[in-house]
Amino acid sequence: MVIEKQRNKYSTTYLLSVAAFIICGVLLFSACQDSQEVPPIVVTEVFNIAGEELVVTRILEPTPTPTIVPTPASEGSSPVVLDISFVRESIPNIDPQATNDPDGIDLIENLFVGLTRYNHATNQVDPALAREWEVSGNGRIWTFHLRDDIFWVQPSSQTVDGFVISEAVRPVVASDMVFAIQRACARETDTPDAFVLFLIDGCEQVHQQASATPADLENIGVQALNDTTLQIRLNRPAAHFLTITSLWFMRPLPRELFEVEEDEEAVDTDDWQTAVQDGAPLLTSGPFMPLTPNFTTLQRNTLWPIPFQGNTQIVKINYVNTDDIALGLWEAKSLDVIDATNADLTDAPNATLEQLQVVNQQTLLYLNFNFQSGVFREPTVRRAFSAAIDREVLVEEVYGGDAVPMRHLIPPGVFGALPVDQVGLGYSPDLARIQMAESGFGSCRLMPDIRFMVSSSDLSLLQAELVIQMWVEELGCSENQFQIEQVQFGTLLANTRADAGAERPDVWELAWASYYPDAHNWMGDLIHCQESENREGRPCSEVDTLIQQAATTTDAAEREKIYRQIENMLFGDEGLFPLVPLYVRGELILVQNWLTFPPARFGGEQYDSYEIVVDRKELERSRSG
Repeated sequence: MVIEKQRNKYSTTYLLSVAAFIICGVLLFSACQDSQEVPPIVVTEVFNIAGEELVVTRILEPTPTPTIVPTPASEGSSPVVLDISFVRESIPNIDPQATNDPDGIDLIENLFVGLTRYNHATNQVDPALAREWEVSGNGRIWTFHLRDDIFWVQPSSQTVDGFVISEAVRPVVASDMVFAIQRACARETDTPDAFVLFLIDGCEQVHQQASATPADLENIGVQALNDTTLQIRLNRPAAHFLTITSLWFMRPLPRELFEVEEDEEAVDTDDWQTAVQDGAPLLTSGPFMPLTPNFTTLQRNTLWPIPFQGNTQIVKINYVNTDDIALGLWEAKSLDVIDATNADLTDAPNATLEQLQVVNQQTLLYLNFNFQSGVFREPTVRRAFSAAIDREVLVEEVYGGDAVPMRHLIPPGVFGALPVDQVGLGYSPDLARIQMAESGFGSCRLMPDIRFMVSSSDLSLLQAELVIQMWVEELGCSENQFQIEQVQFGTLLANTRADAGAERPDVWELAWASYYPDAHNWMGDLIHCQESENREGRPCSEVDTLIQQAATTTDAAEREKIYRQIENMLFGDEGLFPLVPLYVRGELILVQNWLTFPPARFGGEQYDSYEIVVDRKELERSRSG
């Protein structure tokens, strides 16, 4: 986000034997397999891919009977419960293709499986529904091989050791992904950030239509070659597509939720969320399933085959009206973690403040230079002005420390990001003065007047005044050289376009936020001389060749090496400095001392990675009670 600025009916072969399932429910820790031998079915189909006919012969293997996964708690022990809160009055929207509600995205992350899953601890993309994948030689055709042991489930009437057994309705299959992608590309779904999927062949063309026909949807470059093989055709090579497959609006949905028999009341696509809230059956496929229609209790999906990284088995969600109510519950040790960004911590005791954590989000505030102005044409001048800014002071003065200073572009939590203290010039007043002396001006006081354009907010004005004061103190500039122009945000965007002519200032403030947590969304979509807006007017160089190389390199380790090289070429001691990274905003969270987890800097929280020290939680609660 720019602040310049998210088939058929299932066949009877999918239906599971009720009797076999009940036996599995009773024998919780045993592998329950269907002993009946079902012969495979051979099917030959003809696909048209990029104008060429492709004959595919596939074998449909018999659908496996699910094995119930044992819970990690020891027999007879109480389940491990995570207590959290949503500050809201209504149920979140959990429609993967229609929501941009942060609470809804949290639920989607835990209730619906994706092709892949973004690992918040490693900043890597992990397998999920797709166990493996390969990319064609031209980089455009991605083939995903899906697991056959992830199911659409709902709570059953069976319980074992206090756990509700998940009832498998049918497997999650490739056609479910086809339906989800087609739905996200259709304009009537109104998927936030649907343009991210425009690199899928035909998606943009469908989205341009007010109402797409079934034939239009079939032209989108996504096909189910069989139940466990999905093929996606892109319109250009894009290594970052793998990260995009982890996004919430790429989560599959069962088509039958939207297609019902003629004698039944139809469920309109746009009304699916309402139907769920009114009690319609909800099928889920993720590591947790909801036990209540209002999403107050989630329980581990007992059929989930992928190991948990944490020990949470039940999630209890408390709906509260205000952040201060959540704070009171946290201080009473009734909640394990809360978002404290908007809570009133004025009178909070030291014991509370000591447990505050700052979690950076992926919104970078930066200053942009005008390469066509008479002021910032030279890299030595741009380096000098960047090195003269003390980001630590700026963060403290503007946001009270609730932000993370940045020396390079890509923020923490993004694939390809470097640690914040690696690569990048940062605050270096001595070097700033040397660079200024080596420039064509020789001295800041010999430079022409500088137009500094910012938005109309009070914080923007404060920040501009602080930065100018640093330039005055470190570079010997005169305050009279700077003209701050405060304008409405729309005017700021219009006047900083590359074609804005005389309206363009010399330097301005802007921000950029991730559409997807991959370095390409920063280097390719923000920096590249041709593929981005290139507001600074930077001429193409070796940096852009490397950005394109990284965009077509599917080896993750090699991509990371390239991005490190690019960051150094842009923001190192001899960097080009097309812009000045300042800081990424943070959110405050309060975490009890019995809980550890990797927080989500983008997308939904992953409750299966939350680790609770149960004995400590019980002891602390008994003391507070």
